[in-house]
Amino acid sequence: MNLGNWQLDTVDGGAFSLDGGVVYGVVPKTLWEKATPPDERNRLRFGNHCVLARDGRHTLLVDTGYGGKHLPLDRAFYAMDDGEPLLASLASLGVDADDVDAVVFTHLHFDHAGGAVRRDPSGRLVPTFARARHVVGRIEWHDATGRAPELQVAYPIENIAPLAESARIEPVDDGATIVPGLRARLTGGHTRGHLALVFESGGRTALCIGDLCPTTSHLHPLWNMAYDTYPLETRRVKPQLLAEACEGGWWVLWPHDATVAAGRLTRKGKRGLAVIDRRQRL
Repeated sequence: MNLGNWQLDTVDGGAFSLDGGVVYGVVPKTLWEKATPPDERNRLRFGNHCVLARDGRHTLLVDTGYGGKHLPLDRAFYAMDDGEPLLASLASLGVDADDVDAVVFTHLHFDHAGGAVRRDPSGRLVPTFARARHVVGRIEWHDATGRAPELQVAYPIENIAPLAESARIEPVDDGATIVPGLRARLTGGHTRGHLALVFESGGRTALCIGDLCPTTSHLHPLWNMAYDTYPLETRRVKPQLLAEACEGGWWVLWPHDATVAAGRLTRKGKRGLAVIDRRQRL
């Protein structure tokens, strides 16, 4: 997708499967299974759409998928793809890990940040993108490194410690300009420090909405994931941000929809939204 000076491409962070109850939280199965039928184990297949953004000056990644360092038991549990999907996807676009000069995280859950760390030939955990600055919301970084007992599962130490030790982390606040044409918006909801990322160039806008609205099925104002730490905030902020995207004609980039990586929005009825101009890839 060309967006003014930006060339935006979908890169594959690795598909995986989640229980439908996790995907839709308190939403009754009789409602969500009509839109997204589960498999025999009640699981739904999730895409994992990261974004490669290039403007001639910067080669930037939004999120990194789950990477390739997970144990066989974890890989089987989530039905993860083999190998290191993100690096393979970047290579298909002619991009090497050392070409990336910035990694920007919407948040630091394993499926968004796990690919930022890999094992070197000696088995040591090291940053995958050694030359890149790693930009994350300040609140998110505080929560990920604070080691609160209730958050330790959400932020595996093997994904966090190598980045902290590398001294390449750059915490940012709401409204920060990451590079010209890309700014951060603090949304909260999914995590306390969750960011949406807004690309702007040539009068056009694209919104990486992250897990505030992980799939097109989550356009419903009251449908959110069981993983949301602050679900009431999701229900408040998500409709506001989506309405802004709809009125502005923005492209919305979904991280986890199995078939839609991007689309624009139109009004449906009094309060609803529908996707138009669907794209499987940017």
